[in-house]
Amino acid sequence: MEGRRAIIVVGAGAAILALILIFFLVLPKMGQVTEAEQELEDTTAEQQVLQARLNALEQARDEAPLNEATIRRIEQQVPPTADLSAVILFLRNAASVAGVQVVSLTPATPVASTTGGFSTISVSASGECSYFAMVKYLHEIETLPRAATVEAVNLTPTEASTLSFTATITLYTSDLSAGPGSEPGPTETVAVPGG
Repeated sequence: MEGRRAIIVVGAGAAILALILIFFLVLPKMGQVTEAEQELEDTTAEQQVLQARLNALEQARDEAPLNEATIRRIEQQVPPTADLSAVILFLRNAASVAGVQVVSLTPATPVASTTGGFSTISVSASGECSYFAMVKYLHEIETLPRAATVEAVNLTPTEASTLSFTATITLYTSDLSAGPGSEPGPTETVAVPGG
């Protein structure tokens, strides 16, 4: 019996030793493995985010020349100043190319748009031309280097092949301060120190 009891005591001691080893050696290591796995998942997710950012930056770098050209084209079409003398010159050149006799070009005061970051310049035009010259003139206006839209055209026959016309043309500027009294310039009064 004592032999059996010795075996049971040795077995119980071995089991207790095994539990102590598991408790003090295996469980902490398992916790460290779990933490390491979580860190690996977090690092992998962060790496994916960083890779996506890198791809976006590389794409932006590759597209930069095209985007800069687009920005320059838009800045030319919607310049940062009203520049009314250039507006009149563009419209007179378009009339000359089309064979239209312009009697008057009257730009209105630039008005800040309520829908975007730009101002509009309405120009009233009047003159005489043939029907086909008017079609060419409208095409020339719509394809100016500066963005322009023809809002309205009124045609009145005057002679056998001549038409009298009035038109309203809108041009654009990114100058938000373009307005009454601007050339262009701010619409608010600016306080002068000591004045």
